[in-house]
Amino acid sequence: MCAFIGSVYDKTKTYGGGAIMNDIKDVPLYLWVVLIIILLAQGCWIFWDASKRGENKWLWGFFGLLNVPSSLIAYLIVTRFVSKSTLCNVCGKKVRKNYNYCPFCGEKQNVEV
Repeated sequence: MCAFIGSVYDKTKTYGGGAIMNDIKDVPLYLWVVLIIILLAQGCWIFWDASKRGENKWLWGFFGLLNVPSSLIAYLIVTRFVSKSTLCNVCGKKVRKNYNYCPFCGEKQNVEV
């Protein structure tokens, strides 16, 4: 991301056809503001979506503030494809399909073999 910011800001400092960042102070303020807005929007959306899906919203929300867009990609892969789950018949919380009992209420689940 820093190499991209440097290439947008200053095309005169090149080495081998690519842009070089000499110092973090070379990055203009408006790019920092845009980066912070994008990170906050991504973190807020991940937090909102994780709370709606019954995931750990604080963990995923903080993870969304780390970088763009790999945090979002990792969140979407893990929550959509890796952890397959169903809703508990009694309490309505998300329970993984391979669980025999709900970890929240202890009710036996219908397990498909």
